Amino acid sequence: MSQTTKPESKHSLALEALRRRICLADPNEETVLHESALTEEFGMSRTPIRQVLQRLAYERLVETRSGVGTVVVALDPEAKPRDKKVHEGLLRAVLLFDLPTMSVTQHSDVFAISGLASLVQPEDKELLFDIKKRLHDVISAQIPDEILRDAYAASFWRMVRWQMAEFAEDPISTTSQLQKSVQHLNGYEPRNSNDLVRRAMERAFDA
Repeated sequence: MSQTTKPESKHSLALEALRRRICLADPNEETVLHESALTEEFGMSRTPIRQVLQRLAYERLVETRSGVGTVVVALDPEAKPRDKKVHEGLLRAVLLFDLPTMSVTQHSDVFAISGLASLVQPEDKELLFDIKKRLHDVISAQIPDEILRDAYAASFWRMVRWQMAEFAEDPISTTSQLQKSVQHLNGYEPRNSNDLVRRAMERAFDA
């Protein structure tokens, strides 16, 4: 049975746009998100904007600072090994399920991502982020439990911030790392969700 794709809501569009902005921002500069400016930018009232910011706070991308407002969370190098272990652990939890067979469209998406990754150049920061977003969508779609899916998403975006920070320091190495990671995923047993997630876990920091 075919399904009609629903148009994205303003909430979803604002959330995706702010995730992108946060991940692409200079990690060494403090970024403040002003509610009033966001309501005007996205054509939303304060309540839904606050809901977007609450989701970003759950993902540990932003935090509320007294006297300042909502700011992007600074990356703490000491937290990096912990974030990696959490991400790996969540993928291990996903593998406790007998995951459903991927659709042909989902399988095609994996190969489309592989094609994009092969084209990435060290100056293609935004394309690198787009590939990470598509990887997230493919993996997240295989997770049957809503709570685990939300936790995985929060962990994933923290990992993306770490990789984008690495990209700022060494774009050539980071680009190569991404391409190897995607190539590893691309070798999965066709339409086998468990094998795909297992391969993502094996390259947890990269994907």
